[in-house]
Amino acid sequence: MTDSDVDTVEVDWILTKTSIVKRINKIFQRNPNLFFTEHDIHSVLYNIAEEELQRHGVLSAKTSDSREVSLVHHEYPTPFRCCMKGYGFQLKYEKPYRRGHYDLVILNPSFVKNYELPVVYGKDYQRFSLAMQEVTVEPLIWVCEVVFFPKVKGIPKNALRIIKQDALKVKETLKHKVGRDVNFCKMGSVLVFINHTAKGIADLKRQIDRLAEHLNLEVILATAQ
Repeated sequence: MTDSDVDTVEVDWILTKTSIVKRINKIFQRNPNLFFTEHDIHSVLYNIAEEELQRHGVLSAKTSDSREVSLVHHEYPTPFRCCMKGYGFQLKYEKPYRRGHYDLVILNPSFVKNYELPVVYGKDYQRFSLAMQEVTVEPLIWVCEVVFFPKVKGIPKNALRIIKQDALKVKETLKHKVGRDVNFCKMGSVLVFINHTAKGIADLKRQIDRLAEHLNLEVILATAQ
């Protein structure tokens, strides 16, 4: 697909994101023992995201210097420095604090086509930050954080604090402005996978629901059937 083709493709990003989330949750609920680690979930989530974008013909896009890049990525850096010591989350503006990373993102093809690869790549903080002052569209369509509590280890006492830390990072991302009052990201989610039945974690589920309501953020829980 050419750049001009990408420009003419209309994607319902909310529907696409919803389909990705439903598919990974359905797989987990049917057979949670497929997953040993959080990274296992990342891998399947990545494949599902690619399949959904491929279905819409927007799996990749070309940068302004004609480098074709995938729109789906793991470990994409945050646009800000932050401190995540313990289970907290704080924005920081100076060194020695570093940027965080997202478990999975979908890049905005309109952003990709307007910038050279080093900017889209996002690793050079100074160059990336300068470019962010000029953007006119959201650089990211979706950021997603994944939390996994396998049954073999049991649910940790600090489970809610672990979830909240990722939720605060996503919330801050959705609030973050670049360019002339442009959101850095269009949508954000925290996906929580727990290898227990919903009945077995009823209290934690209530806490997660309250957290999502308090932050006005999509925090979705998937449990074993």
